[in-house]
Amino acid sequence: MGDCEGIYLYCDLDGTLLNDEKRVSAEDSAAIAEFVARGGRFGVATGRVPGIIGQIERELPVNAPCILYNGAGLYDLSQKRFLAMHPVDRKACARIAQKAMRWYPDVCVQIFTDSAIYEVNPGQRDDPQTLIERIPTVKCPLEEVPDIFLKFILSLEPARLGALVERMDLPRMDESLSAFQSSDVYLEFVSKGVCKGIALGDVRARCENVQKIFAVGDYENDLEMIALADIGAAPSNAIDAVKRAADIVLPVDNNHSAVAKFLEQVL
Repeated sequence: MGDCEGIYLYCDLDGTLLNDEKRVSAEDSAAIAEFVARGGRFGVATGRVPGIIGQIERELPVNAPCILYNGAGLYDLSQKRFLAMHPVDRKACARIAQKAMRWYPDVCVQIFTDSAIYEVNPGQRDDPQTLIERIPTVKCPLEEVPDIFLKFILSLEPARLGALVERMDLPRMDESLSAFQSSDVYLEFVSKGVCKGIALGDVRARCENVQKIFAVGDYENDLEMIALADIGAAPSNAIDAVKRAADIVLPVDNNHSAVAKFLEQVL
C-alpha cells in the first residue's frame, strides 16, 4: 500500500488538465503517474462522453470511475458501463430546444445520451469543438432521438449566447432543469441539482476505500466539485467564483502544469 491509498483525484479537462493546445503536459502526466503509483486513484470530471475519455485513458493512468456529462453520469472505463446516471426530462429538453431554435435558427443543439451525441437542429451552425476534436455525432430530429437523455447543450458565439441566456430568464425557466455555462460558447442543461459536486457523492457511495477526494477545476461547472471536495484547487486562469470556492489557488495556469503543481503542494 502506498501513501496515497484512499485518495481520489478528479481533474476537469478544458482549462485545467488540458493546455490551450488541448494536450496534457509532460509534467502533469508524470505527476499523475507518480500519484497512481503511490496508491492514488485518478479520474477526470468533464462534460464529455465516454468515447472522448478513452483518448485520455490512453495517455494517463485512469483508475477511478470518471465523472461525465458534468455530473449526470459516473462511468467505469474498465467495465465500459455507467455506475450511476441522472437523466434529464425529455419534454423539458424539447421545450427549451424548440424555443432556442425559434429565436436563433442556427443555434447548435446537441443531445447527449448514454450512447451518442445527437444534433437535432437541421439549420445549425457547426460546433467548433466537435470539429476540432472530430467528435462523432448523429443528425436526428429531436422527436426521434432514442436512449436516455443525460444532458443537452445550446451553442452560439459568445455575444449571442449571452443574449440567449438573458432572454431565457434561466432562474424561472424550468423547475426540472439546472442550467450553467461551461464556457463562453456553451449553455448546458442537466437534471435539477445535477453537477460535478453531486457526482462526488456517487463516487463516495459506489467506489472502494474513499478516504479523501481532491479536485481541480477552473470554470462555472466546476464550482460545486471544488467546494465539496476535501481539497479543492483552482489554476490561476480560473474564474473568480471558482477561486473563491477553492481551498488552494495555484500560482500557475493550465498552460504551466497546474495539476502537477497542485500535487506537489498537497502530497
